[in-house]
Amino acid sequence: MTAKGVVTGVKASNRIELAGQKFGRLTAIRPHRKPGIEKLFYECACDCGAAAIVGSQNLRRGMTQSCGCLQKERAKAASLQHGMSHTPIHNTWMSMLQRCNDAQCKAYMDYGARGVKVCDRWMTFENFLADVGLPPQKGLTLDRYPNNDGNYEPGNVRWATKKEQANNRRSSRMLDFNGETLTVAQWEDRRGFRRGLIHCRLQMGWTAERAITQKPRYGQTD
Repeated sequence: MTAKGVVTGVKASNRIELAGQKFGRLTAIRPHRKPGIEKLFYECACDCGAAAIVGSQNLRRGMTQSCGCLQKERAKAASLQHGMSHTPIHNTWMSMLQRCNDAQCKAYMDYGARGVKVCDRWMTFENFLADVGLPPQKGLTLDRYPNNDGNYEPGNVRWATKKEQANNRRSSRMLDFNGETLTVAQWEDRRGFRRGLIHCRLQMGWTAERAITQKPRYGQTD
């Protein structure tokens, strides 16, 4: 515990120090800040020798336990059993796991880093296939619905068109403020905020007024 955050230099007396601790295959090395993102991350070393940047909450909650190698090993083992490797439905399942659990995945920041996870049952492909089934037509993708901020789990997914997914995106959420109604993305553009900032604030329990009006800390605007 330190009087001042080693990364930001501001008071962080309530921050739980994770450096040196082991989380699954990951060992936390040092705190890490990403430009424009308020959440704290840690530089981690994986038992396989790879490095990873992982959200501190994900480490503490056990949501991320490797650089992604653990999920790849599980997926490979499952592929050998069910014989559906490289099929569209299996690729969908693999992509879902990667964006929620693999810190090296480009989409991880919008999923795993935000706390979105895959339920334990769907860590096995056969269970996922049994619950979700094959898409009824071509061109459909897996969508979290009705709760786009929720996890991938039974009762919160559907096969959707690109238009349906676009309408369900978190950036499409409507916010009322000062007599005007705009989407989260539109408010962020209006205020010059980086994409996703207002959504993160709402997730932390901020009121719509505070999320829209308060300027980012440290002068960050993108």
